Amino acid sequence: MRKEEITDADELFDSMKKCRKSVGWKPSVISFCLNGVEKTMKMEMDIKNGKWKNGKPRPITITYPKRREGLSIQFTDRVYQRSLNDNSVYPETTRSFIYDNCACQRGKGTSFARKRIKQFIKHFAAKGGYVLHIDIKGYYPNMRHDKVKEMFAKRLKPDIYKMVADVLDTQYSGSVGYNPGSQMVQIAGIALLDRLDHFIKEKCRARYYIRYMDDIYVLHEDEKVLNHILSEAEVLLADLGFETNKKKTMISKLSDGFMFLGFNYRVTATGKIVTTLDPKNIKHERQKLARMVQKAKQGFISRAKVDECYHSWKNHASYGNSYNLLKRMDEYYKNLWRDSENGETEQKNNGNQR
Repeated sequence: MRKEEITDADELFDSMKKCRKSVGWKPSVISFCLNGVEKTMKMEMDIKNGKWKNGKPRPITITYPKRREGLSIQFTDRVYQRSLNDNSVYPETTRSFIYDNCACQRGKGTSFARKRIKQFIKHFAAKGGYVLHIDIKGYYPNMRHDKVKEMFAKRLKPDIYKMVADVLDTQYSGSVGYNPGSQMVQIAGIALLDRLDHFIKEKCRARYYIRYMDDIYVLHEDEKVLNHILSEAEVLLADLGFETNKKKTMISKLSDGFMFLGFNYRVTATGKIVTTLDPKNIKHERQKLARMVQKAKQGFISRAKVDECYHSWKNHASYGNSYNLLKRMDEYYKNLWRDSENGETEQKNNGNQR
């Protein structure tokens, strides 16, 4: 799609409708959308006349699942970038992807990746095997800007690439490091290691290979082969400016188990695949439920909202072998409300006695 088509008012208006999902309650979003037609037409004219300027994002701190710095991008800039990404950057950048590059793509995601890894494990369930997990140290904070731009330049038309480079240069200073929060940076995250994907799949002939963003897994029956793949991958990663996390990068037996997208996968002696939820996730959910129930007791949120949150977590946990876990969590959740109801009854009785 040409630049003029990407930035016309119709495409920008469609982009606005996509961007407002789940954030339509924010005052800045309401203000923009109330005058959506006028705003997007003005954006189109500013872009055509060369008056458009990308805004500066606001830094924020993300606390879960781990503490890291992120960006909050103005809604106007999100509309512009969403049109650019959806109509050109995403389709052109992902064209060369291997099937098992699983993150942040249409028709893919965590459910797709978990199904694929189970298919891989089944191949080794009877005869045994090993899994290599490559974890990149500080993936986004250590992304080299020149490598990201080089990757985009190879895939995009010159005028589209210039628009992309302008966005990245405005949002990020220096020569190294990107923060989560931008859809464009997310696309860079899934695309930058495309060279590595093809190298391991085609040069190393690793049939059972899967990548979810910067988490890389290779399954093989021979541990020596995996050691060779790891040494070759480290050379390629170094060329991109990365190094592996020595504590998390390892080769382990499938019978010992390994962590993948929040679940531990292990093959038993009988060849059964056992999938269990990460204990850290369970602990976090218990703490979150306790806080939410307390807020509901104080009237800040409704019980329906807390129920919705818990059922969403249960759907996630049910992916694994979680029958007994879910029974325990149901009892825990009931007790949180039971304590609340008992406390309210006691307060009423004390009030009546007075």
